[in-house]
Amino acid sequence: MTTTAEKAATHQMYVDGKWIGAGDGKTYTVINPATEEPVGLAPSANRHDMKAAIQAARRAFDDGPWPHMDKRERSRIVRQIADNLSKRKEELRKLVTAEAGAEAYTYMVNVDWVILHLYDYVDLAMTFDFEEMVQPIVMGHGPGGGRLINSMVFHAPVGVCGLIPTWNYPLFTTIQKVGPALAAGSTMVVKTPPYAPLVNLLLAKCVAESDLPKGVFNVVTGEGVDISTELVDNPMVDKVSFTGSVATGKKIMEAGAKTLKRVHLELGGKSPLIILDDANLDMAVPAASAPAFMHSGQGCVNTTRVLVSKKNHDALAQKMANHLKNIKIGNPADPQVMMGPVIREERRTKIEEYIASGKAQGADLVTGGKRPAGFSKGFFIEPTVFANVRNDMKIAREEIFGPVVSLIPYADEAEAIRIANDTTYGLGATIFTTDIPKGRQLAKRIRAGSVSVGMGSNVRTAPFGGFKESGIGRESGKFGVAEYTEMMAIHWT
Repeated sequence: MTTTAEKAATHQMYVDGKWIGAGDGKTYTVINPATEEPVGLAPSANRHDMKAAIQAARRAFDDGPWPHMDKRERSRIVRQIADNLSKRKEELRKLVTAEAGAEAYTYMVNVDWVILHLYDYVDLAMTFDFEEMVQPIVMGHGPGGGRLINSMVFHAPVGVCGLIPTWNYPLFTTIQKVGPALAAGSTMVVKTPPYAPLVNLLLAKCVAESDLPKGVFNVVTGEGVDISTELVDNPMVDKVSFTGSVATGKKIMEAGAKTLKRVHLELGGKSPLIILDDANLDMAVPAASAPAFMHSGQGCVNTTRVLVSKKNHDALAQKMANHLKNIKIGNPADPQVMMGPVIREERRTKIEEYIASGKAQGADLVTGGKRPAGFSKGFFIEPTVFANVRNDMKIAREEIFGPVVSLIPYADEAEAIRIANDTTYGLGATIFTTDIPKGRQLAKRIRAGSVSVGMGSNVRTAPFGGFKESGIGRESGKFGVAEYTEMMAIHWT
């Protein structure tokens, strides 16, 4: 009898310009978190497979044309990849929903922004200032005194890059690494997130249909940590860029230190939303509630700590509860669904443990907190809001990465800023106020890589990254390209 898993398509990795399976033929099943049905089979690579991919990227960098290619030609090839992705929009949407549980409204990030970002790097491959003149000096002493010394900074490609994106926005986090690496002239190995490898293999198809030299872009899939370990440990890799948890980021930094790799880390967050008393409370409700349902709370920069004055605290809690009652939960393949599942059962269990700790430590459960009725399959959990949370509670200190929001009352603005900064994280923050100049001044007092005054943020041209344990380095725009270069000083007389 044929099982459902056997009916699922078997995919291949892309290494050195070839489509291959794991060396030992092993595969694993990628499942849909809403239905628990197989989406496809991916190769389950081992360290030998990863070594082969690294060697391909090393050859492509040391002996291939890509690092030294004319920037116009490099830009043309990146444009081919972006064009190929653009033609596959509908396929991308279906795949990111099936394997990552992405709701239709997240397509803006999961698909549209992916393509727009890659086109940004098409332009940056041309416009980034790879050769920068610096102020010349006159040699004052010794032989040749009085000669003019000219100097140029050449931003050389960093080399072979090990890229480790995450599963919540699987292609978006990949493009934020692949795009600038390509623009800078580096080569790379992408180690896909085990829960969502297939959308990255679709990117590989777009690469395969372009003129990119073989070995520049490689994709390795697998569930085991050994392939990630090989990527970080291997001395042929010059830089590692990782998006994920703080705990794993620290391990990568420690391991990378053995070969003094360049390490870029985009890690977790416990971002505050500060609602000042002059803000319209009704207008703040959607933003305050969003982390309790948007993509099931699976976002690193989500403002999961909502700081509101004591006098407005209870009213906001009730308004958020009313707002969340209208959220439709279900299979994100339905475009009307606002909240899909979390990625896996083990993640749901961990989120439920955080909810239990909130109750045990004395926070008030306003809404949610349990599994919704009517679902025999899928990893669903209700949007959850706690009120009267103290900032020393576990739910306020640790990144839950699930649909749980904590309302924290403050006495005055000074206390609000203190609470906002009282965290080991520093990824993002938002301030709601009608006084924009005041909001901008308060933003400068928050220790975070990105602060929004009101709604919206620029993730295309402004730098994105964190302070403290939220990471090292920046992504997006010219700042992202700079992360994939090394500064070389060239002097002449």
